[in-house]
Amino acid sequence: MSSSPERPGPPRSTGMLRVPMVRRCRIVPATGLLSEGYLVNLNVLGAYLAWDGRVRMSEIVRLSFTLAGNDLPLELRGVVAWVNPTQSHPVHSLPPGFGVKFVDLDDENRRRITAAVEEYIRRHPHALRR
Repeated sequence: MSSSPERPGPPRSTGMLRVPMVRRCRIVPATGLLSEGYLVNLNVLGAYLAWDGRVRMSEIVRLSFTLAGNDLPLELRGVVAWVNPTQSHPVHSLPPGFGVKFVDLDDENRRRITAAVEEYIRRHPHALRR
């Protein structure tokens, strides 16, 4: 009997499951100018933001958004991990914007994001089978 290689943990534990979540998001890029965009998806590692402003790779941004069922905003910092500019063939059907990796995520914000991901999984168990 051959043994199969060990599979990585479920996406929710590795942060690989991106939960669709459209929420208004305040964005403060390195220029310091407050702007608004939309959070499009989220996991404990980062998020994708639909925004028509300009950011650079590795730029630090500040974000503020709420999660469903909770009016207390999450105030987070992240580093721009990839940029999806306006183009004729959008990447993965995402609107123009950027992906951000969270930095210095405190325990409370990590707990809140994890709870949102777990709630999504509870309501959409098929998401784990992708």
